[in-house]
This record gives sequence, C-alpha cells and structure tokens, in this order.
Amino acid sequence: MATARQATAKQLLSWLAAQEAQSNNDLTIVDVRERHEIEEHGKIKGALNVPFKLDRTMFSAGLSDLNRHGKVVFQCMSGRRSDEAAIIAQKLGFEDVYSLQGGLKEWTGPIQPFMKNHSPWVHTIFDTETETAQYIVTDLESKEAIIVDPVLNYDPFSSTVHPLLAKSMIQFIEKYQLNVSKIIDTHVHADHLTAAYYLKSELPSHPEFWIGKDVTQVQQVFGEKYNLTHDELKPTGEQFDKLVTEGLEWTLGKDIQCSVLATPGHTPACMSYRIGDAAFVGDTLFMPDIGTARCDFPGGSAEQMYHSIHKMYDSWPDDTRIYVGHDYPPADRPYRVVTSLEKHKKFNKMINESISLKEFEKLRQERDSKLKAPRFIHPSIQTNLRGGILPSPELSVHDKQTMQQFFKIPVRWISS
Repeated sequence: MATARQATAKQLLSWLAAQEAQSNNDLTIVDVRERHEIEEHGKIKGALNVPFKLDRTMFSAGLSDLNRHGKVVFQCMSGRRSDEAAIIAQKLGFEDVYSLQGGLKEWTGPIQPFMKNHSPWVHTIFDTETETAQYIVTDLESKEAIIVDPVLNYDPFSSTVHPLLAKSMIQFIEKYQLNVSKIIDTHVHADHLTAAYYLKSELPSHPEFWIGKDVTQVQQVFGEKYNLTHDELKPTGEQFDKLVTEGLEWTLGKDIQCSVLATPGHTPACMSYRIGDAAFVGDTLFMPDIGTARCDFPGGSAEQMYHSIHKMYDSWPDDTRIYVGHDYPPADRPYRVVTSLEKHKKFNKMINESISLKEFEKLRQERDSKLKAPRFIHPSIQTNLRGGILPSPELSVHDKQTMQQFFKIPVRWISS
C-alpha cells in the first residue's frame, strides 16, 4: 500500500526560509481543507487551496498546472487528508511530494488570517509565437470560469487569421464542463489579436466581454492614426459588453471574491483583476528578472506605471499570485508566468520597493528607447479596438462581387 512521505513543521519552515532569498517560488504548499476551514482558522502564507472533498477529476485538475518536478507539500488540519492527497499526486507523476505531519494542528510557524482570497484554479495556455500567456480561471467547486487575454492566431505571410489556440481553449473547457461567464482583456493588446469575440460566439454560455472603461481613449487615438470613420470604429466602447471601472467587485462561483484596480502606464486603459488569491496584471508587471512593460505607447506613462504598481503593492496581500501577460526570458531560463506579489516587491529589477520614481522613470525610458514596435502591432490594434472583430469587408473595385478585408499600415516618408 502506498504511503506519503512526511515533512515536519520544522522541515517546512526551513524550506520556506531558504526560499526567502529567491525571486521565484520552487516550493508549493497545497492546502486541501475546505474553504470554511480556511475562513475560520486561516492558512499558511502562500498556500494554494485545492479542497480534497472535490471529486477526483476536479481535484486532479486543480493540481494539473503545478510544477511536477518541484517540491510540493500537502497540508490539512491533522494530516489525514493531506496523506491521501500526496498519494494521489504521486500517482499523477509528481516527483517530490510530502504531507505535512500533524497538519495545521502541529504547525509551529505563523498563520495568516483569511483575506478574502480563496484560490481559483488557474490554467495557463502559453502562445510561444507571441510569448503571450492566456488563462482560464475556474472555481473548482462550481466550475464557473473566466477567460483572460485569449489569443487569435495570425499569420502575416499568408495574411490569414485562424482560431487554433481558441479552439484548443474550447476543447479544454468542454473536457471539464466549465461554464465560462466572462472573457476579460486586460487592455487593448498591441502584440496579438484577441480571440474574445470568437470565443463569445462559439461558447454556449455566450460570456460577457469586459475591458477597462478608458478603452474609448485608446479608440480615439488609434481611430485617428488609422484614419477610421466614426461608423467604421464606433469609438464609444459599444463593441464590449462591460466597460470596467476601478472598485468593481463580484464573486466567482459561491465564494471567490474578485475586484479590479485601474493600472494605467502601459496604456491608459490597463486594468488588473484580483480573482481570489490570483491577480492578472496584463502588461503592467513582467517577471521580476524582466521588470515591467513598456510605457512609450500613445497615452503611456512611466510615472503612472510606477503609481499603478505601488497601488498593487499597497492593496493586495503579499502572497497574491501575480500572473503576467507575457514572458521574454533570457536564454538560461524557461518561460515563467507567475510568482508572488512579495517577490516583486523584493526582487523586481525595475520596481522593487527600494526603487524611487525617478530611478524607475530613468530605467524605463532607457529600455523603451531601445525597443522596436511589436511585430503584429497594426493588425492587433485594428482588431482589438473593435472588440476582436476584423475590419469591415470591402467590395472589390474590379469584379464588383468579391468582398475582402484589409488591415491598414500607416506610412511616413523620412527624407534624412
């Protein structure tokens, strides 16, 4: 009969202490208690909650995005449920698995009170073509889900748009019988086409499409840049089901509380979404060894970016899982898309807590001066301003029957 390896409270405390000096979390604590137990007794800081009472399929799903090669410690109140959970994880292929001996009853470290931060299941689909992370965020108990920043495939050489990634997302949703209630774009993306409109049309739940209210500012600026008429673009945000404002709150499932922060800086319309203990920040923060997104787009501002990120630092619990919109790793590390807010506050190379506004502005301006425009900027913006709808078809001037669609590319003559 399989048994679970035990980790004592002392061992776990030493592992956590060793991780303090690292910019990434290689140790995962999985709390398998029920949510009401966490509300009543609190939790170990940074623990991810995957309730053991879930059916086996959804419990396994809740573990599926964790690192199978890293150290994973399961924990409950007394050790019984965590023993069983660790055995399941071993069977799923996790290589370095432990159960916390005696559970929370024998835990000698600090206990963090519940901070309205139950854990959703976050499934990541990473598009290596645009180095974009898209997410399906699910309440494991009710199966209600939210999609964040979905990608529509674009091939510039054949001038084709196709929903390969979006279809794989639909297959995943169907596999687990998820009910998608919302699709959220964190901002008007300049590096990929959004799949929000396609997904809304194809999913039986016909989820609402949300974006920040200041999308209308972005529509106005780029409507002029691409010489689009009011009728063609409709720069009032009406392409979206909900224009989101800071302070909006709602609940995913029965008890995963969600809220919104306005985080301008990369663009005026950037919004960041806290969904339980996970936050989706789009192109505001990147991984700590990369820094932040650029601030040189129209309406961008390094000063606003600085204040936006410090608003996150001041508003959210330190162990909030920060999921970024992109990763551009150096050659010596793989793609990563998540670490804790605390790690950013300590280690983000551009905007940790010890960096002043002037220092950040200097770092950001130096970096932005060396960046080229994103490869897909023109088709991306023209599609995303319309809520994921491609430009209106035009009648061919030659055969008067064929309809074609075109992206515009502004051109400037520079004589010197």
